[in-house]
This record gives sequence, C-alpha cells and structure tokens, in this order.
Amino acid sequence: MSANSRKGPIIDPGVCRCCGSLKKCRIINIEYEWQGQKEIYSDMFVDCFGLLLSHLDGGPSERLICATCVNRLREACAFRKQVLRCEELLLSAKIQLHNDDGESKEGIQPDVKKEKIVENEVDEDDDDDAVNSDYDPEVKPRITRSSVKKSKVLKRKRKTKESISEKATHDLMTRMQHQMNKLEDADVPEQKGNVKNKNTNDNEMMAHHNTVSIVETSYVCPFDTSFSDYYCIYCRKQFTDPNKLREHTMTHDPQKYKELPHKKTLQIDILRIDCRLCPQRIDNIDDLKRHITNIHHKVLYPNIDNEFLKFRLTLGRLICTECNNSYTFFHALKKHMAEHFGTCICDICGAHYFQERMLLLHQKTHQRVDENYPCKECGKMFKSKHNRYLHIARTHKKEPAYPCAKCDEVLFSYTLRYRHMIEVHGDERLFQCEQCDRAYDSRKSLREHNRRFHLKIFKHQCDLCDKRFYLPSRLREHMASHSGERNFRCEYCGKSYPRLRGLKVHMQSHSTEKKYKCTLCSASFTQNVNLKNHIKRQHQSAEEEYHE
Repeated sequence: MSANSRKGPIIDPGVCRCCGSLKKCRIINIEYEWQGQKEIYSDMFVDCFGLLLSHLDGGPSERLICATCVNRLREACAFRKQVLRCEELLLSAKIQLHNDDGESKEGIQPDVKKEKIVENEVDEDDDDDAVNSDYDPEVKPRITRSSVKKSKVLKRKRKTKESISEKATHDLMTRMQHQMNKLEDADVPEQKGNVKNKNTNDNEMMAHHNTVSIVETSYVCPFDTSFSDYYCIYCRKQFTDPNKLREHTMTHDPQKYKELPHKKTLQIDILRIDCRLCPQRIDNIDDLKRHITNIHHKVLYPNIDNEFLKFRLTLGRLICTECNNSYTFFHALKKHMAEHFGTCICDICGAHYFQERMLLLHQKTHQRVDENYPCKECGKMFKSKHNRYLHIARTHKKEPAYPCAKCDEVLFSYTLRYRHMIEVHGDERLFQCEQCDRAYDSRKSLREHNRRFHLKIFKHQCDLCDKRFYLPSRLREHMASHSGERNFRCEYCGKSYPRLRGLKVHMQSHSTEKKYKCTLCSASFTQNVNLKNHIKRQHQSAEEEYHE
C-alpha cells in the first residue's frame, strides 16, 4: 500500500466535468505530482486524445476532475504509450530488414549483370533464327543449342528471385518475432514457446467465452470480492447484503460483461439462474447450457468445466455448492473453495490456492520463520515490511497510511477508513446476529458478540475464584474485589470504586438528569435500579406496611 502522493489543491466538494459526480476533485489545468512525476490533466487530454478542453480560464469550479476520472486518464495515456512503443519496434524491425536486403542485393548484382548479357546474346540469336525461318504451326519447334541455354538461364534467374523473396520474408518474420519476444519478456517475464502455456491460454479463452454467453443469457450475478465484502463487477459499488448486490446488478446491461478486463478467477452467484431470452425457469448451470444451445442456438465450447466459481450468496450462513459445508463469512468459504478447484498447491503443507502469486506468498511463510524486520527508530521487531511501514508512518512520522479508494482522503488506521467509507461514501454495512436480534456495523463487533454472549468463550480466569471473563481488562477489574483496592475515583465528589464500570455509572449522576425520584422521600437517581436499592435499604418497613 502506497501513501498518497498527490501535491496540489483539492476542491471538496466539486462537480467533475468529466463524469458529473459530486466528490473531491482536483483542478484540471494545475500541476500535480504522482509517483514522482509531474502531471497536468488538460495536457494529458491533448496528448492522448487530441482534445483541447474549453473554459480553462474560468473559476476553479468550472475546471475540476475527480480521482476516478484521473485514474482512467492515466490508464489511457499508459495504453497510448504502449501502442507507440510497439509501433516503434515494428518500424525499427522493418528499417533494419530493408537495410539488410539492400546489402544482399548489392552482393548478387554482378551475377545478375552477367546473366543479362547472356540473355541478350540468346535473344539476338533467337531473332536471327526468327528472321531466317518461316512459322509453321504443324512443324515442331527446332531445339537449338541457344534455346537450351536460354531456358537454363531463365530457370536460374527465376530461382534466384524466388530465393531472394523467401529470404526477405523469412528475415522479416524472424526479426518481428524477435522484437515481439523482447517486448513480451520486458512486460511479462514468462517462459515462451511452451505448449502447455498455449493450451492453458486456449482453455482460458474458451472458458471466458462460455462465461460471457451464460451471463448474457441468464440471471446469474457476476461479482467481485474483497475479503467478505461484495463488489458490483460493473461499477465497483460495495455491498454487504447479497440481495442488494443482485438487485443493483440487474440495473446494468449484461452485454457489457464482455468488455470488462478478463480475470482468471471468475465468481458467479447462481442463486437465480433462469433464462433471460425466454420465460424458462432453470435451476442448474448444465441445464442452462443445454437450453441456450438447443433452443437459442448459442455456441458454447464443449468439455470446458469450471469456467467460474459458483456460489449461492445468502445473508446468513453460506453453503458450499460442492460439499454443503457452511460458513459464516464469504472469505472463509472462498478459502475452502480453493480445496475443490485450486490448482496451485503448496508442496510443504498441501494448502490450495487459485493464483500462483498467492502460493508464492504462502511459501515464504515457511522460509522466514525467524525473519524479522526491525524498526530503525525504536528497535521494535515486525514479521513483514508492510507492518513495519505502517508502524513508522503512524508512530514516528505521524502520517496517515490508509488511503481511501474512492477519494483522495488518507486515514490513520483501518478503523478510521472503515468509518470514513460508511459516513462519507454511504457504504451500507449491517451484520445481523443469527442467534438474537442484535445487529452491528462491522464483522469484528459481530464476531465478538457471538463469542461473548452465545459461544461464551471466556479465556481469562481468576486465580482466586472460579470466575471467567471475556476480556483481560475485566479480569483486572475483578482482581480489585479480592484485594479491596479502589483505584477508580470520581474527580467531582471523591468517591472511589473497584471497577471502571462502577465509576462510569456514578459519573452519570453528575452529568445527567435524575429522572427516578423516590415517592417516600426527596431522593432521586439516574437509574431505576438505584432507586429500587434505595427503597429496599431505606424504606423497607414502609414498603411492607404499604403492601399489607
């Protein structure tokens, strides 16, 4: 994760003149810095599209661009540079080939001249024969020494031309292949010429074709995820409720799915499959394939299995479509799905992964058991460079290190960014407890609620009695009841309490209105339980007489 590197004014809020969204924006014709390079977005429009924007001399509100459009502009400029680089390689290969052909032609020029002289001599002899003889179609042509010599010269000349043409074509193809291999090696350092890789690419292409056909002709819901959050694959909007994800995805045109970047691990929600082209109700992917090929004449590649990962997304527990195991969070379910379909397997522990890069990261955990990364400022040890970077940014440099993906804001912690996504960008996050009616806005809070109230996981036990506690802080407060210490003192009246909770309840008596008043005397309390305890202690006899 890289820290925010933009340097320049930010207008918040502002209307982006490229997409019309109301969000944090930058000024389109002012210089900013990104990854150590200067960029002016109006100049990038001219360089990439030849588009000269208007009204650049107006107020700042008329020349704004949001962070999303800036990223799209950078991608377009990067693609333009890639095309120009390929064109340059192609032209350089052709120029080099042209020079090599010129040298080869000069080398064979003397032989060609000799052949021309011989050819002229043969032509002169033939002319003399033509003048001195009368043409008779029934008479077979006379085979002379000069005619045989002429035919041999013509054959030799024709072979020479053909060899030159074949050599030129072969050289052109060789040089172009060499240049393209160099370009591919620079971008993607993979082994070339591997038949296995070619077959793998063909299978991925056919699987992607089948997936596009299924998405366009059915109501399946393609989606993307980050841990246990769901994202719309078309616009990247975030959801925690799969029902709202499906409802939102229906607003997009499925024909646009083919235009999206191809991903190796495609995820499809198959809670509803049904055909889009007719009212047919379908509950199985195999039945859908047969239906769209036989009824709607769609072309699908046969014998292509596992084009995508199939899920049935529900708000409660998630069920594996292969073995019916259930999981509370999607992240755990997807990790389990790798055991069914993951092709990247660790040789040491047998862990399965979908992508090779994830397997390489996992294998490093076996190699760096004793590897630590110390902080140069305080000497604290960390297990990864990323954790050390976050520590230095937050503790020593006092810099934010958690950038927001939707705006230019950078937060100091994951929790603050989490709250920022809810409050500023309106992310809907609500996690309902399956055991009771409580709901929380984070998975961590829901997990702690389940462990504490339903699973009753109390790991912290008192050494002097049998009481157990969920948090170590509660155990420390409890130990004060054995020692008689009252470390929590009220700063207003001086009363002390053995537990922090008791002090907090007492503090309400100084800051809030005492709503609960005793009907037998003038005492009043902030909580009803305190009023009941007061009546039992002070007016117990009066209460008994009242009941009699």
